Amino acid sequence: MHPVEALIHREARLLDARAYPDWIALFTQDARYWVPVSPAMETPQDGPSHILDDPQLLRARTHRLLNPRAFGAEPGPRTAHLISGIEISENGDSATATSTQLMLEWRPRGRFEADQRLFGGLVTHQCRREAGDWRIASKRVDLINAEGSFAAILAPI
Repeated sequence: MHPVEALIHREARLLDARAYPDWIALFTQDARYWVPVSPAMETPQDGPSHILDDPQLLRARTHRLLNPRAFGAEPGPRTAHLISGIEISENGDSATATSTQLMLEWRPRGRFEADQRLFGGLVTHQCRREAGDWRIASKRVDLINAEGSFAAILAPI
């Protein structure tokens, strides 16, 4: 398995385990995590985004998910990420990986009630080798229903 492919699978495992500090450690210091509202967007400056975070904002977002006193965040969602069709293009110390991903999110709402949502789309990871390890320099998630309306995305896709 290519090391970048292993990185993408490790990322999914960390997200599903809610090991958010370890997940954020996979990113470079200047990383960007972007979920545009349209796959046609080329840059975040082209319009609004569902998510546009740097590592500091990722820490704030995930801290809220783990904080039992955060309004609307508890109980936190459980997720399962499924990854297929990874294609990698490597150029020295940088690589681009594309994959199709599904994230199933389940969130209890009460004793007998829960919400379940499915997010799917094309994910592009720009990776960079730093000190011998591959890290995520950017992650773009193009949801197949990006233009649709849905409640706020709490868990990282």
